[in-house]
Amino acid sequence: MARRALILVLILSVLALGPAPSAAKAAEPTFDFSTWHFPLPAGEWLISRGPCGGSGLFSHQCTYYEDRCAIDLTPLSGSMDSVPVLAPQAGQVFFAGTRNDSGLSVLLQHADGRVSALMHLARIVVASEQRVTQGQVVGYAGSTGSSTGPHLHFHVQPNAVERNCLPLDAIDEMDHRTMTVVSHNLAWSALNLVDPPDTLPAWLPLLGLGAELPNLITPGGLVLAPGTSVALPVAIKTALLPPAGLTFGGRLLDPVQSIGVYTVFRLPLIAPPTTGSFSRPVTLIPAAGRTTLVRFSVRPAPDTSTSTGMILISPTFVSPANYAVRRQPPELCWSEAASAGPAPLTYRVMVVGPTPVDSGWISDTCWQTPALVTGQYSWKVFVRDGQGYMNRPNQRPWVFKIQPR
Repeated sequence: MARRALILVLILSVLALGPAPSAAKAAEPTFDFSTWHFPLPAGEWLISRGPCGGSGLFSHQCTYYEDRCAIDLTPLSGSMDSVPVLAPQAGQVFFAGTRNDSGLSVLLQHADGRVSALMHLARIVVASEQRVTQGQVVGYAGSTGSSTGPHLHFHVQPNAVERNCLPLDAIDEMDHRTMTVVSHNLAWSALNLVDPPDTLPAWLPLLGLGAELPNLITPGGLVLAPGTSVALPVAIKTALLPPAGLTFGGRLLDPVQSIGVYTVFRLPLIAPPTTGSFSRPVTLIPAAGRTTLVRFSVRPAPDTSTSTGMILISPTFVSPANYAVRRQPPELCWSEAASAGPAPLTYRVMVVGPTPVDSGWISDTCWQTPALVTGQYSWKVFVRDGQGYMNRPNQRPWVFKIQPR
């Protein structure tokens, strides 16, 4: 009896420990956001709509993956219209297009496969497949698509295939109690503004000021297309202004607003018809001949034509069947209607799982996957037409399993 009791105790102990490590489910990947920043210039911003289950008055729906972890960002005061939108991390433009719900949208794919989404933009200034650096201006905020007012919708997916999202709490500083974030991305004085709208918010130069208070606050760089213009907001220490007011380009400027020790003006810059590098003087103290230069470059506007439309017909998965089990890496096949867009149609197959693989852009409608380790995989097909338009990237993926004998 004693021996049987001992055996029973040993069996119960093993069962309590659960399955052996080799049989346990693979741990979910973890993502480090310590080097990421919010996709707006350095300073404090308001969360006008928080993630599902947030403590704020307004939160996104919990049922849709593009909303579940998302936050909508606006200024603490003033309009979000035309605010520069920055890359939260270095990456490559994965999707740039127009969607009925999210309007003008940019999706960036990052080195570890994560995809960041920036939606409801008024203007996109990056091209499809373009590589971007952290803090690079990719567009300007607006209210396109299904929107009640200018704001920036921001969410991050673990990859481009699975319909899932990642919590954003570990990026910079987020306070769910006050519904604010503090962006540690590039400051206004470090931004390179490419193809900006005619008018930028006047308060931008004074956003997120540190201990150092320069005499003149301008963006780090400005790139205009030939013949275009911009009313560039700049902040000048009020004590340095001449009694008669500020003159720029032979024109007396009216101040826009005064905040603290600064007065904000809009400098009317007009790009010459020729490309090159240019500068315009701003005189701070006429009697002393003290001037500073506002520098800008003129070059053709970036080709963002692929962001004006989208393929509305997603491909049909053909084989293998959804949740098929294979002993060998499968050949993935799909079909796409010729009416999806003008020829030639090209395709990109992305597979995520224990061994992520990517076909790159191909012309065939079947693709043989390379060697894959045992496990479950999700796959999706992205389509481009002859104009460069791409299909909506939120189609549901299919799944297959590699299970050797």
